[in-house]
Amino acid sequence: MILKVYFKKEIFKHLNNKNILKHVLEIIPFEKHGLVDGGVSSYNSDILYDKFNGMFMPYLYKFCSMAGKNYRILDFWINIVEPGGYTKPHNHANVFPELKNVPQKVGVFYLQKPKESGNLYIENKLVTVKQNDMVIFDCNLNHHTEINKSKKQRIVFSVNMAENARKVFQDGKLIFLKESDDYKGVF
Repeated sequence: MILKVYFKKEIFKHLNNKNILKHVLEIIPFEKHGLVDGGVSSYNSDILYDKFNGMFMPYLYKFCSMAGKNYRILDFWINIVEPGGYTKPHNHANVFPELKNVPQKVGVFYLQKPKESGNLYIENKLVTVKQNDMVIFDCNLNHHTEINKSKKQRIVFSVNMAENARKVFQDGKLIFLKESDDYKGVF
């Protein structure tokens, strides 16, 4: 059986990169995460990234436009990988079991990507990435990174997205809403 790996890669350079980098390093809380060896993640934080004076919104809109019509952001987080660190092999297929029949994609954006800081593998296929590269792929594809062999941090924005569905908290519970084609938000 031959497995074809489909992903989409584009360069996305935004004027806020330096301001965002400052906020990432100074304001957003990070902690160790089991999939980031030698680094930290904001994955488990409860930050509302749409509240940073719109600073992250161009990235979120770009993720959605690359994913395809009617994709919405379910999660957005940032990983900081130190020299010698890497992201372990994993996929996002069972992150939202309630959405198992809904098309889902994953996205990564390389805000800071020094030379020799490691590339991305999707289904063991090397995807060479540079700073400002944005990559979108199906949530069920296994992926990981090479070891960061640079002397600087690699900083990556990541998202989980679903088609015509969004995640909301209602009465203290997490629920998923089916959206119509005319909904214009990213969350």
